Amino acid sequence: MSKDSNTQHRAKRQPTPTKIIVERHYVGTEKMETVFKRIAEEQITKRVKEIAENSVN
Repeated sequence: MSKDSNTQHRAKRQPTPTKIIVERHYVGTEKMETVFKRIAEEQITKRVKEIAENSVN
């Protein structure tokens, strides 16, 4: 911390800024939860197929 040249007292620390996170709950007319579930299911299905193909080879 730096000292204030006029009073020779330590300068007070600035409080850390607060981050505000804003989430959208809908994509178009569909709930985000539904979209995320669909994406997760697609990724899982894709990965299972890849594993199945690799185990056959």
